[in-house]
Amino acid sequence: MHNNFSEWYRLVAIEPDEARLAKRWTGVSAWATALRTRDADLLETVRIFQGIPPKTSRDAFTANFRKLDLAFPQRNDLELQVLAGASLVACIQSVGEDGEGLRSAVLAGAAVEASSLRANALALDEIYREINERVHALSIEHRRRTSFDPSIISDSADEADAAMKQVADATEFSQLKTAVAPVFQGLIAAFRGVERELQDAVHNLNCADEETDILWWIEGGCSRDTNQPWNLLGKAAAIIAGTELADLTDLSLGPSNAAALLNRVVSESKSDEKEVALAAFVDALPGEWAKSRTAKLEEGNLDLMPLTLATFHRAKSAPANWQQYFDSSSGMKSSTQMTANRVARQAYVEAILLRTLTDDSKA
Repeated sequence: MHNNFSEWYRLVAIEPDEARLAKRWTGVSAWATALRTRDADLLETVRIFQGIPPKTSRDAFTANFRKLDLAFPQRNDLELQVLAGASLVACIQSVGEDGEGLRSAVLAGAAVEASSLRANALALDEIYREINERVHALSIEHRRRTSFDPSIISDSADEADAAMKQVADATEFSQLKTAVAPVFQGLIAAFRGVERELQDAVHNLNCADEETDILWWIEGGCSRDTNQPWNLLGKAAAIIAGTELADLTDLSLGPSNAAALLNRVVSESKSDEKEVALAAFVDALPGEWAKSRTAKLEEGNLDLMPLTLATFHRAKSAPANWQQYFDSSSGMKSSTQMTANRVARQAYVEAILLRTLTDDSKA
């Protein structure tokens, strides 16, 4: 059980007893495991945690806890939010050393951060921070370089070479059979060592290539999509830069200093550091860019990505018309005050979320 599980209950003024906590945590662990293969349920769990209206059925979520406790209160929204948040923490916490479960952890972390603009769970900021911190730690760990150790391969090859001498000395079939086995065992071990080292080398190269591409993008001072310098794009630079940085991220988890990289781009755009309406950033986007970026998206899948949803509506109508529809359908207002740095980070996280949902190959 998580050390802070009981405290999370107290954040919403619920005092649980020990027996109930044990049952609830058993349910949390089971649900966190299930989320690894069920994207729709994972996203709905994020909605529960953030206090966002449902998009899909929540029956599976409540049934998971009700089977452990027939008296489980299905209408206590605060407890459901705690259990949903705890399940997301457990999902991220359970990533194996071999990377198993990494995709669902990225999906959970990105969805929670992306949906924070319209969240209604202020009492649970402690859980929100833990989710972000764990994803940040995963980002650092996932990009950690691994050293090359040729001794693993050479030692196995030496064993095979030594075993070959016994083969040469064999005079009978039974002796030959006994002598050959260690040779093949040594060769197999050597090949497996080569495979492991090559995997590590490929990982290191992928990280280096990604970082090089990002650095050239930063130094270029220009948008890849529009081929315009950031200072000519004005407020549009924040959304475009966040989206392009996600394009340059080859691994599921972006660089841990993504926010700092985006802040540098935003500073080049000469955007005012003061907060302005979200609509100002969306209206500044080139119309063709907005259309090309949202052409294949479906509105029903964007409720956890408000900035992308705003761009989606902007691309389908005149700048003066989209705001009213967005305000009535998104759960937030286009007049929400944001800085350019915040918008850039939001665009980046939403793009990572979209990419993770549609592309399993980078998990």
